[in-house]
Amino acid sequence: MDLLSPWFLAGGLTVALPLWLHLMSRLNPVRMPFSSLMFFRKRTETTVRERRLRYLLLLAARMALLLLLALAFAKPVWERPPAVISGSLPKLHVIALDTSLSMQYGDRWARAVGEAESIVGSLASRDRAQILVNGPSVRVLTTATGDRAELRQALAGLRPTDARNSFGDVIEAVRSLVAAETMPVELHLISDLQRSAMPTRFQDLVLPDSAELKVHDVSASESPNWALESVKGATRLYGDDRPALEATVASFAERPVSKTVSLALDGAVVGSLRQEIPARGRVAFAFEIPNPPRGFSRAEFRLEPADELVADDIRRVALDNTDPDPLLFVSQDARRRDLLYYRAALEASAAAHYRLESVSSGEAGRLDPGRYALVVLSDVPQLARGFEAQLRAWVETGGALLVALGPNSALARRVALTGHEVEQPLASERGGVPFQLAGEMDGSHPVASAAEGFRPVKFFLYGRLRPLEGDTVPLRLANGDPLLVDHEIGGGRVLLFASSFDNVWNDLPLTPVFVPFVAEAARYLTGADSARGEALLGSVLELGRRRGASSSVQVVDPSGERVLSLSDSVNREAVPLESLGFYEIRGGTQAELLGVNPDPRESNLRQIEEETLELWQSTGRAVPGQAAEEGLPPPEVPPWRVWRLVLAILLVTVLLESLVGNRHLDAVRGD
Repeated sequence: MDLLSPWFLAGGLTVALPLWLHLMSRLNPVRMPFSSLMFFRKRTETTVRERRLRYLLLLAARMALLLLLALAFAKPVWERPPAVISGSLPKLHVIALDTSLSMQYGDRWARAVGEAESIVGSLASRDRAQILVNGPSVRVLTTATGDRAELRQALAGLRPTDARNSFGDVIEAVRSLVAAETMPVELHLISDLQRSAMPTRFQDLVLPDSAELKVHDVSASESPNWALESVKGATRLYGDDRPALEATVASFAERPVSKTVSLALDGAVVGSLRQEIPARGRVAFAFEIPNPPRGFSRAEFRLEPADELVADDIRRVALDNTDPDPLLFVSQDARRRDLLYYRAALEASAAAHYRLESVSSGEAGRLDPGRYALVVLSDVPQLARGFEAQLRAWVETGGALLVALGPNSALARRVALTGHEVEQPLASERGGVPFQLAGEMDGSHPVASAAEGFRPVKFFLYGRLRPLEGDTVPLRLANGDPLLVDHEIGGGRVLLFASSFDNVWNDLPLTPVFVPFVAEAARYLTGADSARGEALLGSVLELGRRRGASSSVQVVDPSGERVLSLSDSVNREAVPLESLGFYEIRGGTQAELLGVNPDPRESNLRQIEEETLELWQSTGRAVPGQAAEEGLPPPEVPPWRVWRLVLAILLVTVLLESLVGNRHLDAVRGD
């Protein structure tokens, strides 16, 4: 027993007050002798003993009232030993059920549901339970309840998904669920305990203080699996007569086996290869596609014979054999040297497939920028008002713009469309050297990472750009001035290059780095780096760049259902990919296919090491019987708040005192 506020016990001294008052008011009758009782009227007597008993009972009630009041303010609590109450406290059982792709292997799912039903059936009368599932994300299916019928009904409709599991997400959800809980929590993790589901940081697995982890392993002792792990090769064909694709098969088994991989194009098998796959190894299957069809086509690789995890035996890729994306090059250079170098670099790149159209700044006013995947402004100081308004509207809705400076734009002191201020061309001789070299680079930016060869490039002249709020500078000169500025206008991207594309202000077009720089800038701005023909389940499909100016975009899932409502087709920026198969994206006048595949990490069924699992379990509440043996601190058990019981007794005492006091006064008045 302990007291939270022991000083309030001093109030118990007030018990002397009613004792003193009762002693002062005690009756002292005067005895007088009578010769005869014949003149007294006969009546029912109230005995002295009865009155004294009522008197003492009232005194005790008043003294107890003061003592209980002082004790209630002192707030007594009872610190209960964990070993004594561990079996008597009601518990919250959080049942975390793994519904990821790997649970489709063999009879794992049936065993998992059986474990969950067994936990529900073993609940004590005062226990509560809550069911949550993970895959593709953590979903809470029930509130904390003791209704077994409700819990069983939630389990009855569950099925494993094709998504990936993450134990870090499970623990984060459990922390939120039990944050306000005072009762002990048992987390029942029902899973095949895949190692790939572990987070990168062990700290993300730390259990709440009140939780105890109980692991229910539903995996089999041996789980061999083979999967189509990836597909390599160009998915944008652009008239290539015999494009090649390479499918990689990964083995997660302890024995070698021969497997066949077939390739189907729009449902028709066009090739089949058989090879031996070594134990725990990988083998590549290379296919040539003769006469690929025009437009988009569905390519499916199948691994045969299929194993017990069928979903990862299929790999889907969308092939794009449409016309190259048009690019508009607007230049003010009368000699067109910038166009010559830019076109040569674009055509020399195997990764960038575009069709370049070039016009002068005056001719650009007759064109619609919405027809192009990218607009390049090379040394253009000013645009026609109508074309500038069209260009701005197109960029705001997801368009792409590349701006290079030069003598004309530097003299204007302002970049067309974006409004960036530019100082006069700076000659490096002013700094004591004949040229500037590239300096700091942001390796996380795709264009800057492709421009690692910029170090030997000599910049004789450049315009000093002043970045606006929100801009990033992925590439700088050695003196710190911006060389490449990344700017956003609405949903579109703009890259500003502080020098020119000819060989007057720099020697960049004469160096090998110019080709990857031009190609990667075009890919980055147009979003071609994300259009690889395939994506992983659970990833997000960006819609901004697939929506033309003032137009909508529609997404059709593998089942043929429209994903977006009418308002979402105009305003929504992204769509989660939640189903395996081919998604069709229809934006403006263009259409696109995207193959969605399971995460290859789900194919590796290797389990968590026993040492890691034991360390994970030790982060939660220790089992009472094991605490002393393992040298762990005893679990924190919430104390029993005795003062609440004291308040209840105090209330009863008040009622008793009122009742006895009224009867006592009535008896006194009756005399």
